[in-house]
Amino acid sequence: MVKQPKNRTRLLDEFSNIVEKLASESKQGIPIIVEGKRDEETLRRLGVKGEIILIKSIRGLRRKFEGRDLRRVILLPDLDSEGKHLLKLVKKSLEGVVKDVDVTYWRRLRIIRKMGFTQIESMHLVFKKLQRDLHDLPP
Repeated sequence: MVKQPKNRTRLLDEFSNIVEKLASESKQGIPIIVEGKRDEETLRRLGVKGEIILIKSIRGLRRKFEGRDLRRVILLPDLDSEGKHLLKLVKKSLEGVVKDVDVTYWRRLRIIRKMGFTQIESMHLVFKKLQRDLHDLPP
């Protein structure tokens, strides 16, 4: 079954919108929590310029936020089952330390799982794949 260009265009628009909003919120001072260094590098490639925090240990992450008066952080682990498990652990650990642990970007990014992407470090490849798919489809 050939994907319709309209669906791919919509997916590209939606993905672009998610990345733009993520970059904008980061620029406004909302920290983003990711699993590893390559995840951080990918977000930087996509234009995220604000604070990105790597999860080295859940306890250490909690300590990092104690004493900071943060209203909100964005939690962005991988989109696989391990990432989902980590999301739950970190969210629970940060309760009472951070007012709002935002997982909406994680939920919204699950759209790219349909394309075979489950790692945050691969997000920069989504644009390339979508653009290639749109270019290769007949009008």
